[in-house]
Amino acid sequence: MATYTWYLQGSSPTTIEATDIIQFAGASFDSAIIVGAYNDSTHVESSVGANDSDGNTPNNNKYIASGTADWGDGTEDLTSITDAECALKINFAHTSAVAISDHIIYAYDGSTTTAVPTGVTFQIAESGDAAWTNAEGSAAALSVGDSGSSASHDFYFLISASPESVGEKTAFKIRDELTYT
Repeated sequence: MATYTWYLQGSSPTTIEATDIIQFAGASFDSAIIVGAYNDSTHVESSVGANDSDGNTPNNNKYIASGTADWGDGTEDLTSITDAECALKINFAHTSAVAISDHIIYAYDGSTTTAVPTGVTFQIAESGDAAWTNAEGSAAALSVGDSGSSASHDFYFLISASPESVGEKTAFKIRDELTYT
């Protein structure tokens, strides 16, 4: 049996449940991001609007330029980030050892995987990457490195978003796809 578990990392990881939202925000939970700017904080919002990551001191990865980000201590090269400093950790586990291939991750409009999210720019990088990927729609997905045979696989990502217009962005989901054998 296979299981996916998504975490917003921080002082202690917050599990992102199926009905939760990864909230990209301004300086704090529920605060707006200026149009054209990138998130100053990242949170887990429950289905009833509560801050599930409160007390976690969640990690935030802010896009600065193609090969740089700010994760709390000023602008640095992406290659300097550690797995523990990445905002998003995804664990894929299986009851028996499996290998992972054809792994991609991207943002889309929530309905059609080929459609870009509406009104938002999304950037992602895998830990160790030298540059961000504007992964909007499945055709622009970030290709994740293959993973050898194991019963548990951890993947670490920097994630950042910027609104293109004023207002909440509801046509914006992140999707992770892989093949295991």
